[in-house]
Amino acid sequence: MIDIGARIKHLRQINGLAQADLAERAGLTKGSISQIERNYTSPSVANLLQIIAALNETPSSFFADDDEEKVLFRRTDALPSEVTGYQSFETLLPKSRYRSLVAYRATIKPGKETPLEPAQEGENYVFVLSGRLGLRLGNATFLARKGESLYFPAEKEFAFSNKGKAPVDFLWVRTGGR
Repeated sequence: MIDIGARIKHLRQINGLAQADLAERAGLTKGSISQIERNYTSPSVANLLQIIAALNETPSSFFADDDEEKVLFRRTDALPSEVTGYQSFETLLPKSRYRSLVAYRATIKPGKETPLEPAQEGENYVFVLSGRLGLRLGNATFLARKGESLYFPAEKEFAFSNKGKAPVDFLWVRTGGR
């Protein structure tokens, strides 16, 4: 049987959400999310469906009983998305109940900057495939070139930018916290 509270907490964390963020998205209070995650109370069906939707899940994926985790991810498994500030953005390793990290491949046009990512729990690792990637992390700025990487905790707001004259292409791996 699925531990609903633990499943909600895990999905919230891998999505980089605080309890207050999930509560706002689901139209509930932070206290109710806390109580549900700790299994002090069970959500109504309506509230559970609101939480599942706020986590960008479907009821079938939330309750899926996968016997084993996927190991091989083919090129056709990548999930392209339109994300503000990125020329292209695709999820290479999607969120899962089995892992707390997600991997993306992204491209930014020359001279462009992404919107600020909010401070959250977790860690970030970025590897530059081509171009020059700027990172604004709090009040500090960093520049990584092809073959270089960046590692930083996600407790500060940050934004990526393209500091070169050609598109910057990079891999971004992030955890959703502990």
